[in-house]
Amino acid sequence: MFRTILQNKDKNASKSRASDFILERGHRYLHPLQLRLDALIDTRLVSTFYDLFMAILVFRHNRMGLLLSELGGYICGLSHAPAGTKRISNLLRCKKWSSTLIDDFFFERSRERIKSLQSNGQRPLLLWDESKIEKSESWFLEGLCSVESSKGKRLTKIRKGFYKPPTQRICVPGFHWTATLLSALGQTPSVCQMSWWTSRGKYQEVGTNIIFRMLKKAP
Repeated sequence: MFRTILQNKDKNASKSRASDFILERGHRYLHPLQLRLDALIDTRLVSTFYDLFMAILVFRHNRMGLLLSELGGYICGLSHAPAGTKRISNLLRCKKWSSTLIDDFFFERSRERIKSLQSNGQRPLLLWDESKIEKSESWFLEGLCSVESSKGKRLTKIRKGFYKPPTQRICVPGFHWTATLLSALGQTPSVCQMSWWTSRGKYQEVGTNIIFRMLKKAP
């Protein structure tokens, strides 16, 4: 859907400048990755990849997650949500590509940016960042582990009329996130490496192992 809007050259089409800007920049950002995907998977799946990226970018925020059925409605229209959900499912289940392709995309962009910064006389900075995503409603998702709730911490700060906050950490189901971000003085950070991981279950990881692997690969 989003690519169709981007390619629509009709001057009478009702498009705002803001939406034009977001769609164009999204296409420009993803173009190298889409070329690689196009060599591996069906063109329709590549189009779904772009639509999925734009739907998450536009509709997700820190107080709302996105269900697969909601994403399906956003990329195919609300009246065709089941068809959109099936398209996303086909993309994610396709065995001809994996998340490694995205990891390499981030890493190679970071290398190019480091060269650009150095040629401009700026010192590249690699910044460690750690965060988490909370899913407090249920445990029905593979790989969830216990993470400290940042929202719970904010809501239980001592305020007027509330003097006895919980003495222990408030933990909820979720995932950990570890990343290295590339930046320079006065520059916007960009992702160099990133990993979602869990400390529980079949895919459990140790946080220090994630860091060591990233350090070993760091440019």
